[in-house]
Order: sequence, then C-alpha cells, then structure tokens
Amino acid sequence: MLMQQQILVLMRMHELEKSLGELYALFSEKFPEYSKLWDHLGREEQNHAEAVRKLYQESYKGEVVFEEGNIKAEGVQSVIDYVKETSSLTTRGQLSAVKALSITYDIEGSVLDKTIFKHFRVTPQFVDTIRMLQQETQGHAQMAKDELDKVPRAGVRKAG
Repeated sequence: MLMQQQILVLMRMHELEKSLGELYALFSEKFPEYSKLWDHLGREEQNHAEAVRKLYQESYKGEVVFEEGNIKAEGVQSVIDYVKETSSLTTRGQLSAVKALSITYDIEGSVLDKTIFKHFRVTPQFVDTIRMLQQETQGHAQMAKDELDKVPRAGVRKAG
C-alpha cells in the first residue's frame, strides 16, 4: 500500500507528463518548423502519463512498488509550475523556437526525468513499461539536443 507522500509524487508525475504533452502540442502549433519533433514528443508524453497512471493503479494490486527515495512532490510540482509558465510565455509570443528547443532539452534531461522511473519495482509484466519510459525520456533529450545542434550560432558562419 502506498504512503501519502508516494501517492502525491505519483499524482504529480502523472500531471507532469500530461503537462509536457500539452506544452509540446503548443510548441508544435507556435513553431511549425519543428512540429514533427514536438508532435512526436507530445504523443509519447501522453503515453507516459497513461503509463504512470497504470503503474499507480497496479501498486494497489501489489504488481508495482514505488519507493520515492529523495523525490518529493514539491520538487515535481516546481517542474510542473515551470512547464505551465513556459506555456504562458509561449502563448504570449515571448519565446523563440530555439528557446523552446532549449527548454525541451533542459526539462527532458533533468535529473528528475532521468531517475524517477528507477524508483519503481515491478513484476515481470511491467518491466517493458519501465524500460519504455526510461528509454523514451532519454530519447527526448537527445532529439532536442540534435535539433539544437543544427541551429547556427550567432556570429558563426559556415564555410562555403
């Protein structure tokens, strides 16, 4: 059975994954030159939200154990707040596409996203779910970095 702090962390993780999916949908709309990237990330974040919800439900059946360790609901909430503020800035036209890519890279590469899924202990039935969550999250950071690496740097010209 989950303790209150564990429930709060899992609820916030679900909300974070949903919020990221919504942010990426907004990025896709506002910055169509990268819509393929953000559409892809948004779909996967919605799948992640559903997976976290499923893992939470399965914890009541004993199929999943979540040991939050040093992850606190307040820490997850601060990332959610950052995502919401980023959405607000984007809606008001105060972000560039490059800044949105940078924020995507930062969020996806955060310590929280890198470690959260390691706190689950699951039966063999859910090993693939945890693996998918870890691999896709790592992939998200790499995809954003790959796009950032293509952006010409100010004051630097390519030979040719």
